[in-house]
Amino acid sequence: MNDMLTAGTDTIRKYSYLVTKMKFPVSTIPTFVSISKFIIHIILIVIMIGIFICMGYPPSVYILQLPVYMILMFIFFTIWSLFASLLSSMSKDFANLVKSMVTAIFWLSGILWNPETIKIVWIKKILMLNPVTFLTNGFRNCFINETWVWQEPKRLLYFIIITSLLLMLAIWTYKKLRKEIPDVLN
Repeated sequence: MNDMLTAGTDTIRKYSYLVTKMKFPVSTIPTFVSISKFIIHIILIVIMIGIFICMGYPPSVYILQLPVYMILMFIFFTIWSLFASLLSSMSKDFANLVKSMVTAIFWLSGILWNPETIKIVWIKKILMLNPVTFLTNGFRNCFINETWVWQEPKRLLYFIIITSLLLMLAIWTYKKLRKEIPDVLN
């Protein structure tokens, strides 16, 4: 997740030769980067399942929802990459902002701690709006909590709404900036 937040932001700038030297669709570049990171993620998930088995925790039936969370993660981070890389191609400062925010997102997303343990309701609700928290809890639900994705419909709905809003914002940004990006990258 960390790599997709930061690497996804720099995709168009990193592969600027595809945009400036030839007529290559800008919107596909973040998708290729997402696919490469997704393959690495699949390998790491397989290793993690192996570690769980070696430690005496065989996979339960809840692991069947793992592909659902992986696909949701792929979709979200591909959309994020498109949006962020468009802005980053226009301004290097945006990429620097994202890189500095990743640490805060990491600590606030509940990767190292369970956000369910927070007692203050309004803080807990704000944290649960974070799509990374939803995905983190989803993976935790597959392996540890043994909770199905449909048992938390509000969180799934929040995730879908936030992802849809990000998609609309990414499409709008793409339509506004796609003709200017080759000029800016030259």
